[in-house]
Amino acid sequence: MTLSTVDIKKAVIRSQHCQRNFDLSRQIPEGDLDILVHAATNCPSKQNIAFYKLHVITDRDTIEAVHELATGTHTYDADGNMVESTNSQTLANAIFVFEQLEVETLSEKSRKSWEHKDEADMIVFERDRATAIGIASGYVNLTAAMLGYSTGCCQCFKTKKIQELLGLENKPAMIQGIGFKDPSRNRRLHEKTGYMFPTRKKEDIVVTRT
Repeated sequence: MTLSTVDIKKAVIRSQHCQRNFDLSRQIPEGDLDILVHAATNCPSKQNIAFYKLHVITDRDTIEAVHELATGTHTYDADGNMVESTNSQTLANAIFVFEQLEVETLSEKSRKSWEHKDEADMIVFERDRATAIGIASGYVNLTAAMLGYSTGCCQCFKTKKIQELLGLENKPAMIQGIGFKDPSRNRRLHEKTGYMFPTRKKEDIVVTRT
C-alpha cells in the first residue's frame, strides 16, 4: 500500500503528540512489534555502530514496576503545590527500553574503530550515542503512528533502580511507550492520577533553502 502525501503528513503530526493513557484491554500483534523493532534497529547511526541495546517489554507486571520508578515529572495538587509524579507514558501496551552502551561494551570492531578514528574523545562518543538513540526513537514514533499506534518518550526515571529491575548491564537512556490510545479520555490525562498535563504549540523551525 502506498501512502499519500496527506497520510504521511498526518502520521508525522500524530507521532509528535505524546500519549499519557492507553487502552490496556488490547494487545499489540507480534507482527506489528516486529515492524517496530525493525525500525528501532535498522535506522542510521554513525558508521552503523550499535550504540544501544533494545529491550521490548509487554509483561504487565514489569511495565507497572517500571512505571513506579519513572518519576521526576512534576504535577500540581488541588492547592496548586508542585508534587512529584510518575510518567504514565510508560504505562503503555508495550515499552521499548533503550540501554545505552559504554565504550567497553561496544562490539570489538566498533570499539577499535572509535578508539582510532575519534581519538577516544568521550564527548564525541556521547554525542554520537545520544544521536543514535534519538534517531531510533524517532523512527519508532513515526512507524508506530503509521501503524495506528500512539507513543510517549520518557527520560525521567530512577536510572539505577530500573537498571537493576531489568537486569541491564548498562544504564537505560530512554523508555518509549507504544500502544492503543484510550478513545474515552484526553491523551494528556495521567493514567493513574487524572492530572491534565498542559500542551504547548510546536514552535516554528526556521528553514532555509538554497
